[in-house]
Amino acid sequence: MTGHEQYREDLALYAVGALTPEENKDLALHLAECPSCREELQGLQAAAAQIVLAVEPVRPPSAFRDQLLATFEVGSAGRQVDREASHSTPRPPSQRTPWFWVPAFATVLFSVALLALWKQNRDLTERNRDLVVKLGASQKTLERANELVNALTAADAQRVTLVTTGGKVQPEAKAVYSSRAASLVLLADHLSALPAHKTYELWLLPANGSQPVPAGTFKPDGRGSAVLVLSQFGGGITAKGFAVTVENEPGSSTPTMPIVMSGTV
Repeated sequence: MTGHEQYREDLALYAVGALTPEENKDLALHLAECPSCREELQGLQAAAAQIVLAVEPVRPPSAFRDQLLATFEVGSAGRQVDREASHSTPRPPSQRTPWFWVPAFATVLFSVALLALWKQNRDLTERNRDLVVKLGASQKTLERANELVNALTAADAQRVTLVTTGGKVQPEAKAVYSSRAASLVLLADHLSALPAHKTYELWLLPANGSQPVPAGTFKPDGRGSAVLVLSQFGGGITAKGFAVTVENEPGSSTPTMPIVMSGTV
């Protein structure tokens, strides 16, 4: 265990005043140089204050009450004698029996235990929050993977290869579309980089000859590759092919010529 970790373990005891004077001094020096420990100590001190307010007072035993009243009676009878004696003889320090410290010591132990439980519960809550975030991200990744698999394996999936029109066959894209599953996947490679504020847009060309249907926008990565996955797309439209144009961001409702890539079923 490092020195910092040891100081961190002692913060709960420091918050309730359960360290020795020497330990208090060492930890105070460490706190002056460690912002993270100072921040955690503030939280522990706030928790300690809440614990004190939350603990219900305990009724003392009747024997303790009788002893206390008897002490007051004796003290009242000898008060005058003590005053006179105080001028001539130094008053010896009062002696406290061991049981006097039991309630205070028990309170400290109780507070330390509750602080430790509070700190452990806080750490577990933070870990649970992180696990929930990671689980949510994993769930989204799994759902996206399922959409991709369903689109690629649909029984009526139409596979279309799109190539550059009127030029060398370099950029290439493959579209897999299922009108029954309403899914579309586009896998593209060797795409040319785009100017600022420009994007590629995919168009579904209906078999009935109606207007092209916008199917989403995409941009290539540094290697010229791009992936577009759509679910709940098409509404049962039968496709005769697909085309790609370059549009202004965030996309267009009608194609802007020229068509840079196209393919038919």
